[in-house]
Amino acid sequence: MEKILMVVDHLGANGTITHVISLSKALQARGYHIIIAGREGSKLSALQQYAIPFYPIDFPATFTPTAGQKHKTEQKLKDIIQAEGITMVHAHQVYSGMIAARISAALNIRFLYTVHGLYSHDHELKHIAGYSEKLIAVSPYVYSQLISQYPEKLLLILNGIDETEFFPDYSESFKSVHEIPLDHFVIFYASRLEWIKADICLQLIQAVNQLKNTTMPDLQLVIAGEGKKNHQLNDAARQYNLNRKETFIRTIGSQTNLRAYYGMSDCIIGTGRTALEALLCEKKVIAAGNKGFFGAVKVENWEEAKMAHFGDHFAVQANGKDLLIQSLIDLRNEEFTEVQLLREVVIRDYSIGHAAQLHIEAYS
Repeated sequence: MEKILMVVDHLGANGTITHVISLSKALQARGYHIIIAGREGSKLSALQQYAIPFYPIDFPATFTPTAGQKHKTEQKLKDIIQAEGITMVHAHQVYSGMIAARISAALNIRFLYTVHGLYSHDHELKHIAGYSEKLIAVSPYVYSQLISQYPEKLLLILNGIDETEFFPDYSESFKSVHEIPLDHFVIFYASRLEWIKADICLQLIQAVNQLKNTTMPDLQLVIAGEGKKNHQLNDAARQYNLNRKETFIRTIGSQTNLRAYYGMSDCIIGTGRTALEALLCEKKVIAAGNKGFFGAVKVENWEEAKMAHFGDHFAVQANGKDLLIQSLIDLRNEEFTEVQLLREVVIRDYSIGHAAQLHIEAYS
């Protein structure tokens, strides 16, 4: 049985980390010895909950660490691999992945890498791929972009998600915790609040403010997440609340119980894993991600949404406030009865059990 070290940059709240934890939990249940290493973060409590061993490593946040930092990090990784008898290293993020690839080669340990999105420069991925026994693409679009470069190594395994963890929960009592009127329409946004995801969040704040002042006075927006743009987004929310003398935009930081927030919401704006979790909770989803705006996810456009990873890996439209406004108006006005069917297709295509089995086959 393989002893697998999952390597990540950090345990912050984002879709990649949530996927790694879910996969590790599923593999552990199937008898695999799983360990995770990376910088500490808000998802550490989830590892402790599932009794998944964790080793803190101060991976550099840039590609140019000092010689001392590089040596210390590499030595720590070597020590973990040797102490735990690791037989395979599976990396998921580029900074830590580049270091893990070199150390795995130096110790003659099998190395795999999952490409969670085309965010890094091509030479970085080529560097990691040179060490990788196999590469795993998490969306059809990423697979289509890489298959010509790595035809012998590349596999497509969609990010797995646990349908027993995310399910419909229509309790409205959670609204009262945040002092939201029960009859108000709640929009929920959950993401890493950095880079493009923070820009989307600001556009959403502006869109909700405009609709609140015009055609949808009952709108409420709840924002969950952490990141470098926290202060900017908090300030924007505070200003709009002051202007209306009403708290209708709430920033609540990083949260572990997302299912409760999905349950109290009428619409979720998100991408990637957030979109999948919300769909499993039978919620309406408007997808907007790193590569652009996708729009409302429906049965009729499911294959396109899956291909694009809900706007995170591909999109034909740029994100924007006006697109969010129109999508919210359309979603609010139309009869939407597909939520149960969408839950079924998520389970069909993204079940963590199926994803775990495909990973076991990749490891063999």
